[in-house]
Amino acid sequence: MTLEQRNTALRIVALALAPLALAALAASRLWSVEAIGAGAPVRLLGLTPQPCPGCVLCGMSRAFTAVSHGQFGRALEFNPLVVLAYPAAWLVVGAGLFALVHFARRAALAHNFARN
Repeated sequence: MTLEQRNTALRIVALALAPLALAALAASRLWSVEAIGAGAPVRLLGLTPQPCPGCVLCGMSRAFTAVSHGQFGRALEFNPLVVLAYPAAWLVVGAGLFALVHFARRAALAHNFARN
């Protein structure tokens, strides 16, 4: 795999993951920590909230929401990995936007080249 192929593959992954990261960040801002804890997003989808199975991600939804509402201490109580996950979500959104601009510019250049 060439460097260009690898970069294209990474941009495609970023484009695929960016909407999911943006949805998580938006939900964390729209709902309160209590609403997230009660399963508001899951109920919105018509599903029944299930108890956390006890994995390393337990509390991450509430931690994301707490950070989005400026409650950093509370976020760390819910899940200390939020220190890595929350900025990573923003990086994925940024990478997706960067990839979108890159592909749009490349398509415009190809279109202009084909016209000449």
